[in-house]
Amino acid sequence: MKPQFHLPLTTHPEASSFAIIENAIQFSLHQGADLVASLAAARRHGHEAAETYSDDDEFQADRFDRDVAAQLVRHLRERAERVALDVRLVPAEAEAMSATMRLAELARAYDVTILENTELARPIIESLFFDSGRPLLLLPSGDFYGRIDNIAIAWDGSATAARAASNAYPMIQSATKATVIHECAAAPWSEDLLDRYVEALKHSGLEVALAAVHSDGEDVSTVIQDTAIEGHADLLIAGAYGHTKLREALVGGATRSLLDNLRIPTLLSH
Repeated sequence: MKPQFHLPLTTHPEASSFAIIENAIQFSLHQGADLVASLAAARRHGHEAAETYSDDDEFQADRFDRDVAAQLVRHLRERAERVALDVRLVPAEAEAMSATMRLAELARAYDVTILENTELARPIIESLFFDSGRPLLLLPSGDFYGRIDNIAIAWDGSATAARAASNAYPMIQSATKATVIHECAAAPWSEDLLDRYVEALKHSGLEVALAAVHSDGEDVSTVIQDTAIEGHADLLIAGAYGHTKLREALVGGATRSLLDNLRIPTLLSH
């Protein structure tokens, strides 16, 4: 059974980069997964995207979107063909106001959705967090090799962290090493639970190290990323938005800090 990875291609509010296409291809190739690319084609004012509009500005914007979309699809197909990766392209048409919700619904059909972490993509990222029910592989800007041998798991014993670790399975089947990062003051979970989790990972065939860290007033997400990077992790696994959506919007939180300064490929799950 092959994992099915999902890559949304967008032209608005910003165009997907060629880098995210290359990264998605490499991650899919190394994990033995198929790649499904969805092309978001928003309809304006209830019309099909291909129609001619009386408003010249709107027509020009639509023509630009279609030209950019054609470039993205061409690049995707050329790169995938070069490495013999099976790629399927599916449309994701929706009214412009509901495009992010449509994308979250589409993501439910696949094991993992891959996105580049940018400020303009934040509404799409948060919609996928809350509404897709699927994990999100979030990548910093830049190129990544795609092989996942060494993973880091942000573990606080919560149901959110446990769900994130479980949802990561399609991405980590080739891993041989794991670092369990435990922020000592993060939660009151028992040491017995932590020991049991480390033991379970070892029995699964991983070489496991435990990193107990103290934030000491520093941002927790920074400490976690620093520890993962120092351990040469290829992927960080973390639960997303442990508090309510309203509370996160009002006071921020570790997840929002992570998004503001993402430096390592991270699999997030809510």
